[in-house]
Amino acid sequence: KEAVPAASPAAEAAAPPAAAGLADMPGAKLFKTKTCYTCHSIGKGKMTGPDLKGLFARRDEAWLRKYILDPVTMTKEDPVAIQLKAEYKTQMPKVPLTNEELGQLLAYLKEATK
Repeated sequence: KEAVPAASPAAEAAAPPAAAGLADMPGAKLFKTKTCYTCHSIGKGKMTGPDLKGLFARRDEAWLRKYILDPVTMTKEDPVAIQLKAEYKTQMPKVPLTNEELGQLLAYLKEATK
């Protein structure tokens, strides 16, 4: 039998977090503890807010960061945010997140919403 070469440390580091399990990602916990799931589904259709499936195909990370950190200002100034508020007839609340938590949440959403 031929030995199967071990994955290099670089290849292991580059493995997507989904390989380790989405539920184990810090952002998955934040999605629950910050109650994102009460308004958003991932692949199960619209709720109070939009379904997040395919999120990163629709919005870039910079836009998402701004919107999550200050949705009230965004729905006064940004055409896409204004349209979302009109369509869903609700204002996304401002969710208190540190920069680290926001990064974790976005990393989770990037994987979970593919």
